[in-house]
Amino acid sequence: MKNFTQFILFLSLFVFSNTLAQTTYYWDGSTVASTSGVNANISSAQFGTPASNNNGTTALITTTSVSGGYTGASGTSNFGAAAVIGTLNTGSSTYFQTTVTPVSGYRIQLNSVSFGTRSTSTGPTLISVFSSIDNYATAIGTAMIVNNSTWALSTINFTGSSLLGATSSAVTLRFYGSNGTGSPAINSANWRIDDISLSVTAALPIPTITSLGSTSGCPNSTLVINGTNLTGATAANVKVGGTSVASITSNTGTV
Repeated sequence: MKNFTQFILFLSLFVFSNTLAQTTYYWDGSTVASTSGVNANISSAQFGTPASNNNGTTALITTTSVSGGYTGASGTSNFGAAAVIGTLNTGSSTYFQTTVTPVSGYRIQLNSVSFGTRSTSTGPTLISVFSSIDNYATAIGTAMIVNNSTWALSTINFTGSSLLGATSSAVTLRFYGSNGTGSPAINSANWRIDDISLSVTAALPIPTITSLGSTSGCPNSTLVINGTNLTGATAANVKVGGTSVASITSNTGTV
């Protein structure tokens, strides 16, 4: 006779292998859709156009001042913006943004980003990344850059408590440029980014148990587990007392 109640703790900690392989989406600055990166559980990854809170009007995609000087520089097109000066203000600072959309039933987890960037003498010296997960309340990463009109590569590993989006909901990232000084010309790009590599993971929701059909049983007996987000459970990762179950007859909410 085995006590099934110990299973509850196991299932609460085990997430049915709900985190899948991470995917890196890459943009070479030639198109708003990602240049590379495929995940069957993510339907799209796309940059917004044009940059927001721009100092006038500039095209998002340009072939001016092409990237170079760092490993992986594509050197063809890039994303440009006419950044306003001043300290960071999420309501008025210039930003680029990209949106990643999962397929139904999955969540987006944010991991890291790297990108080439070029800032002129009036351009930003600080890049701050915010996300829609917490309604752009807290930066999940920052990078200091030099505004000397030279391309350089920056990498940000995201941190914080708001890195996992809601089930079936798109996640938007905003890359704010700030701390620029001087008198930038209107309608003239003073900040560019290129070769953006965004690492994300498509994850299933964490399963929960609402009830067990019984609390004990003999070997080869049947156990009914009622709960939510149990789709994807397999016999190999459902265990009682550390031993995998022989088979699962249904995993659509009830295992």
